Amino acid sequence: MSTELAERRKKRALWLFVLAGLLTLVAAVTVGIETRASRPDAASGPVIPGLAQNIGQAERVIITSAEASYRIERIERGNERVWVMRDRGDYPVLASRLAQLTDGLEQLRFTRRMTVDPSKHQRLGVTDPRQGGRGVLVQVEGARGALLVNLILGIEPNGLYVRRPDNDQTWAAEGELPPLRDIASWLELRPLSISAERLARVEVSPAEGRAYILARDAADQPWRIVAPAIATLAQSSVTATAEHLTQVSPIDVQLAPAIQGPAQARVRATTFDGVVIDAELIASDNRTWLKLAARAPSPEQEAAALEINSRSSDWAFALSEQEAREVAPPFSDIAPSGGGQ
Repeated sequence: MSTELAERRKKRALWLFVLAGLLTLVAAVTVGIETRASRPDAASGPVIPGLAQNIGQAERVIITSAEASYRIERIERGNERVWVMRDRGDYPVLASRLAQLTDGLEQLRFTRRMTVDPSKHQRLGVTDPRQGGRGVLVQVEGARGALLVNLILGIEPNGLYVRRPDNDQTWAAEGELPPLRDIASWLELRPLSISAERLARVEVSPAEGRAYILARDAADQPWRIVAPAIATLAQSSVTATAEHLTQVSPIDVQLAPAIQGPAQARVRATTFDGVVIDAELIASDNRTWLKLAARAPSPEQEAAALEINSRSSDWAFALSEQEAREVAPPFSDIAPSGGGQ
């Protein structure tokens, strides 16, 4: 008898457990329905479903915007396949940036349904850049040209918005993406890969005003103006000018032969071990470009000169207006007013 009673109690407990689970499920569904009814614009899920499974097929990334447009491709180089900036002379692309883009696209999530009205696309920044719009078009192609990603992004101060080029529906989204409008952020643009401590003498022929020479006797000694001779100087300005060539930050790059024209300014730097580095500033396509070449006065310096040239001599580096002035500033920028005049 006691066994029969225990069995009935066990079945009743199991039924109550199942019933509680069903009531919980009904409640969850009800809350979900009520939430969608109160927030019909709510959205969720990945912007690009299945990208994680397909991104390994990617062979080409095309970014188009009003500020900058560029094409990144995977090519054969030696015995390996590497990613390069195809329209920048196949300059190598930073693997960390590609990883950031891949992760960002995979993790991009819808958060809210926005407008389907094309007249409101401008406000959300998703107008097509190929038609003069201010959105950023991101396209990722596979080996046969199939588009794995095809999105216009509105990267605005108040949020991130997305739409497909062939669809007027716009969505708010969340995710972390690299600075797509900044070409330089994809490239390791450090033209002169030597430390400032190696420089012994810097001769500057600026675009305006007289030429001048800066020098020092040892790496731990201060820079001084050796020509023209002046009684006083602003030490911080002299040091910054002498060493700036080793710290320059370009904003773009092209193959050196693509940039032609007379030099507007020149800088010649000589290291303590005798390597001579010649730099020219050339105006082309409304930009100022920096070209570098190193030479060795004797066989002992050939390896050091080759190391510099292997990184720099094949390329021309675009500089901002401020950067170009800091590479070869007029003498009046570093000397006291009237000094040596």
